[in-house]
Amino acid sequence: MRTLTIIVAVLALSLGMFASPVLAGGWAVTTFDNLPDQFVFGHEYSLGYTIRQHGVTPINVDKTEILAVATTGRTLSFPGKSDGAVGHYVATVYFPAGGTYSWQVTQGPFAPQDLATITVLGTAGTSTTDKDKVAADKAATDKGLPADKAAAADKAAAADKAAAADKAAAAEKAAVAGKANTPASAPNQSSDPLRTALPFAAAAAAALFLWRLVTMFRAARRTRATA
Repeated sequence: MRTLTIIVAVLALSLGMFASPVLAGGWAVTTFDNLPDQFVFGHEYSLGYTIRQHGVTPINVDKTEILAVATTGRTLSFPGKSDGAVGHYVATVYFPAGGTYSWQVTQGPFAPQDLATITVLGTAGTSTTDKDKVAADKAATDKGLPADKAAAADKAAAADKAAAADKAAAAEKAAVAGKANTPASAPNQSSDPLRTALPFAAAAAAALFLWRLVTMFRAARRTRATA
């Protein structure tokens, strides 16, 4: 009975050691195949890495992923998929925004491996700080646009007003010049009553003279007829 108890205890201890490498004092190290010179937001990066138990022997684990934590506290998870050789995995990493991230690799039953912080650029060749500065400058420029637009409108209105005044002055000057060049009108003869009546008097006198001649001629014919 005592022997059976010892055997059961040994088997349980052995199973526990194989089932939990951490409890057995196991640890692992993750090494990347290669890393980009820089990370830019909006781009995908396929990162290959290998998990090695005790930093030597490649080992497959049930689950691994790359975790990236932004300064805002947002955590991004990128699962690793087994690829090729034992213990080798590939994770597709994507950063939706620029900034500083702290990241780590989970290694199945082993403790996660913390990695150094990385800076994700806002655009190619532009750091997040520069991007923020550019955005701020643009916002300031946009804010100043209404005032500049109003000043331009006032300037255009003043120019139009000056042009209208010049046009009116030119028209007035032309009118004065035209009036000076127009010959003086002849005196208004219709304003003299005598001159107006003369033609009618002459016509009346001529009609009276003709009537006298006709009367005299008729009288002379009657005298001859009776003689």
